Amino acid sequence: MIYNKKWTLKYKGKVQNTGLSEKIKISPEISQILKNRGIESEKDAEIFMNPSLEYLRDPFLMKDMRKSTDRIKKAIENKERIYIYGDYDVDGVSSTSILYLYFKSIGFSVKYYIPNRLEEGYGINEEAIRKIYDDGCDLIITVDCGITSVKEVEIANDLGIDVIITDHHECQSELPNAYAIVNPKQEDCNYPFDMLCGCGVAFKMIQALSDEEEFKTSMFDYLEIVTLATICDIVPLIDENRIIVKNGLKLMKEGKNLGLRELIKVCGIETNKIGSSHIGFSVGPRINASGRLGYSYLGVQLFTTDNEDEAKEIANILEAKNIERQMIESKMYKEAEDILSSDERFKDDKVLVVAKEGWQHGIIGIVASKLTEKYYKPTILLTIEDGKATGSARSIKGFSIFDALVDCKDLMNKFGGHEQAAGLSLDAENIEELRLRINKIADYNLSKEDLIENIKVEYELEEDSANLDLVDDLHKLEPFGLSNPSPRFIMRDLLLTNVFKMGKNKQHLKIIAENKNEYECVGFNLAYLADDFQVGDKIDILFQLDENNFNNKRKVQLLLKDIRLSHPKSVATDNLSIKLFEKISPADKDSVYPINMKEEDLSVNTDGNKNINVFDYIEENTLVIANTLNGFYRALSDISLTDMEYEINFNYINEKNNKVQLIFSPNIDKIDLKRYNRIILYDYLYNKGEYSYLNKNIVNSKEIIKYYDNDDKIYLKNIMDNIVPSREEFINIYKQMIVNKELKLDLIELKKVFKILPLKTFVILKVFKELNLLNFKINYEENNIFINLLKKPDKKLDLNESEILNNLKQLKQSHVKGY
Repeated sequence: MIYNKKWTLKYKGKVQNTGLSEKIKISPEISQILKNRGIESEKDAEIFMNPSLEYLRDPFLMKDMRKSTDRIKKAIENKERIYIYGDYDVDGVSSTSILYLYFKSIGFSVKYYIPNRLEEGYGINEEAIRKIYDDGCDLIITVDCGITSVKEVEIANDLGIDVIITDHHECQSELPNAYAIVNPKQEDCNYPFDMLCGCGVAFKMIQALSDEEEFKTSMFDYLEIVTLATICDIVPLIDENRIIVKNGLKLMKEGKNLGLRELIKVCGIETNKIGSSHIGFSVGPRINASGRLGYSYLGVQLFTTDNEDEAKEIANILEAKNIERQMIESKMYKEAEDILSSDERFKDDKVLVVAKEGWQHGIIGIVASKLTEKYYKPTILLTIEDGKATGSARSIKGFSIFDALVDCKDLMNKFGGHEQAAGLSLDAENIEELRLRINKIADYNLSKEDLIENIKVEYELEEDSANLDLVDDLHKLEPFGLSNPSPRFIMRDLLLTNVFKMGKNKQHLKIIAENKNEYECVGFNLAYLADDFQVGDKIDILFQLDENNFNNKRKVQLLLKDIRLSHPKSVATDNLSIKLFEKISPADKDSVYPINMKEEDLSVNTDGNKNINVFDYIEENTLVIANTLNGFYRALSDISLTDMEYEINFNYINEKNNKVQLIFSPNIDKIDLKRYNRIILYDYLYNKGEYSYLNKNIVNSKEIIKYYDNDDKIYLKNIMDNIVPSREEFINIYKQMIVNKELKLDLIELKKVFKILPLKTFVILKVFKELNLLNFKINYEENNIFINLLKKPDKKLDLNESEILNNLKQLKQSHVKGY
C-alpha cells in the first residue's frame, strides 16, 4: 500500500442535476450527498432535513420504564430522599442536570452525586453509597452509569436503598440486582432504538414522568442539554438522536438555558451559526475539562443555575480549567509519543498498550483518542499509581475493544465501555500480560488492511462548486456526527504553494494550494504531515468545506483531513519516482522489449479519450497499464479511490487473483492477457506494434480503454528523449567509478552524484553490468543502492555489444516512426 490511508468515493463521477434537487429546490451537490446516505425520495429528504419532535417514541416501550416511574412517583408522594448519581463526563453531567431540573420544575428537592474522577474513578463506588446512605437516602437514580455495578448495588440493597439504573453502556453477562434497570441495550428490552446516550435515556424518563401534553412544552427546558450530550457522546445521529439534535441546535440559537448560553459566549461562538462541530470541539471539551480535573459539579451548577452572574462566573472557571487541561494533555501526548518512538516493539503491535507513572487520570482518554487517530491502531493508555494501573482504551472500526477486554477480564480489577471506547483498571504487574494477550486477539481479528483507515468521501468536488453557497447549503444537512458524518470531499492535482506549522505547540498544519483558484487549507493536529511535502509538489487533498470569517470578510476555507502526493516537484528526489525510472529500462539482456513493429502496424488507431468516467471501467480482473510517471500517478490515484482491491506490479504476475492489477512499463508479450476482463491504458504504448499485439491476443473481444489524450504524448516523448544516454554520459559515470571503486548512495542522491537524470543512470548501470564492468544492487526497503567496480576487462569496451542499449535504440526508433 503506497498511501497511509485509503480514500473511497461514495459517488464516482461528476455531480449532475437530479429530480430530487429540482423538486425540493436544493443544489445538485446537496442532492448527491443525500443520495449517498440512501435518501432519494422527496418525503425522506424532508424528514431528514426537518425531523419533527412529534416523531419521538413512546418511552414506555423501554423495559422497566413503567416500574421506574411508579417508584419515583411513590418517592415524591412519600417525600423520600432521592439522590441522582451521575458521571463526570459531558453525558453524565448533562444527564444529572436535566433530571435535577425536572425535579426542580415540580418543586421536589433532590440531591445529586458525581464521583471525583481523580479520586473515585468511573461509576458507582462503595464509599459514595455509604456517604449517600448517611445522608438518609431512600432512592438512588443512576444516570449514564450503573449497568456494571453489581457489587455496589448489592451494598445499596443491604442498606435499604432502592436503586433505579438508567444507562446506555453495554451490558455484561451479570446485571445488577437493582429495583429497575432502564437501558435500551438490555437483550430483553424491546425499545426500537438502542443508540441513545445516557442523557437521552434520562430524557426519555422525564418524558415518561411528565404529562403527555405538558411535555410538548416542558421538553424545551431540557433539549439543549440533551443535544450537547448526544453530540459529545458520539452516538449515531439517526432516529431519535437526530430529532433531538436538529431541534436542540435551533433552540441553542435562542439560548434558553442560561448556563449553556454563557459557556457558548466564553467559547467565542456566534449563536446564530452554532453547529454540531462547535458543540463537539468547543463547548463539550470545557465541560469535560472540569470533570477531568476533579470539578464535575461545576457543569451541573452551570446548567441548573438561575443566576446570570453565577453562570458567567462558572463559565469563566470552566474556560480556565480547559486551558489547564490543554497544557497537561500536550505534555502527556509528547511523553506517550516518546515512549512509542523509543521501543521498536510498538511498530509491530496492532494494539498500543502504553503505561507511565504520574499521568493525569482524567486526561488519558483524550490522549488515547489522539494516538488512535494518528496511528490508526487500538490504543490503551494507563497511569500507574501505588501498583495499580487505570486508564482508557480507544479502538478502530472492526475491532471491539470491549469484547477484547472481556477476553482478558481475569487480568482486570474493573472495566466497562463500548465497542470503540472503554475504561479499565488492573494491577500494574499485569500490564505486559495484557499487552501480549490483547495483541494476540488483534493478530487473529485484524488484518494489515484493517489497520489502514478507510475514509469515505462524498465525491470529487469541482472547483466551481467549492464556494460559500455550498458552505451555507451544507448546514441543511446538520447535525453531523456518527452515521451522518460531516461531508468530506477531495480535490486532486493542486499545486502546493506554501506549507507551514502553526499553533502554540506547532501541532497544526496550514497550506496554500491552487489550481484555477487558490485555497487556504488548515489541518488540526496534522503538523506531522508537513515534512512529507515541499512547495512545488502536486497534491491531492481530502477535506471538509468550511469558511473563514475574519474581520467580517467571509471566504472559503478547507479543513484538511489528509493529503497525498499527486506528483512530486522533483522526481529525482522522490523514491517512488526513482523506482519507476529504474523499471523503465530492461533489467537485463533477457528482458529486452519486443520490437516487432511492422509496416501494417503504422495504421493502427491509437487515439485515446479522457472524456469518460473511468470509474465505470475499473472493476475486478482489470489490467491497468502505465508507461510514464504521469500515467502511473493518475492511474494509482483513480484506482485507490474505488473499493476495489488492487496490486501494483513492477514485474510480472504469477499469483492469480481478482484484484485490479496496475503494471508499470511492462513487456506486453509477457502478460497473461487471458486473465483480464478489461485493459485500461493510461499512456500511449511504446510503439504501435504493441497495440497490434494487444488487438490480436485479447480473448473474446475484451475491451481496451485508452484513457489518455494527445496532450499525454509529451510524457512518453520525454522518456524516449532520455532513454538512450550519450557516450559522454557513459564515460563520466565510468570515470567516477574508477575513482571511487564502490559507492553506497541513497536513491535520492543519484542525480546529485552523477549529474544526470536517474533514468539515464539506471540505463548506464545496467549496460555496464551486462558488459561486466561493474555490479550494483538496489535495496528498495531502505531506498539505497550499492555500486562496485569490477576488474577491468581485457578487451576494449564497445557499447555496441550491449543488447540492452541496442534494444533501447530500436525502441526509440520505432516510437519515433510510429508517432
